[in-house]
Amino acid sequence: MERQFQKKEPCWSLRLWTVAVISILLLSTCFIASCVVTYQFAVDKPNTRLSELHAYHSSLTCFSEGTRVSEKMWGCCPSHWKSFGSSCYLISTNENIWSISEQKCIEMGAHLVVINTEAEQNFITQQLNRSLAYFLGLSDPQGNNKWQWIDNTPFSQNIRFWHPREPNLPEERCASIVFWHSLNWGWNDVFCDSKYNSICEMKKTYL
Repeated sequence: MERQFQKKEPCWSLRLWTVAVISILLLSTCFIASCVVTYQFAVDKPNTRLSELHAYHSSLTCFSEGTRVSEKMWGCCPSHWKSFGSSCYLISTNENIWSISEQKCIEMGAHLVVINTEAEQNFITQQLNRSLAYFLGLSDPQGNNKWQWIDNTPFSQNIRFWHPREPNLPEERCASIVFWHSLNWGWNDVFCDSKYNSICEMKKTYL
């Protein structure tokens, strides 16, 4: 009996060591995981912009945009939005009047699109359906030809893409972008209570 007991003793000892090692590994894994979650929370908590976007959008898509002070810089847009320059764009498939279109953009943390360059105009028109018209974030509230962008960007004399002889009616106080077969894409003044598609724009979030 004694000899049988001595043979079994190493087996029990091995099992005890195995249980001890597995327990230590599990505890270590849990500790490391908790540190990662805490670190991520500590990094994200001060980022107000990320918190705001999380209220409107479930996920972001981020793109590497070079380096800054030897650190990677990532530009992020909500998923399904288009990325160009420092902005993100969403092409709306719902027709609404101008004021409701702007409100829909605001509800997503954005505003109706503001076009500042020819390159931006060209990028946007590549995303559009030629058979539809789209509201811009451009209006003439008093009907006195003093057009203004929704985000208070100065309305530059050099960056204008009106179709020929547009704008032409003081009663048409909102702007749209539309494709005319003989003239390609351009801006057109329209009645603000007309129903069109629209384009929302927001600034990228950088990580």
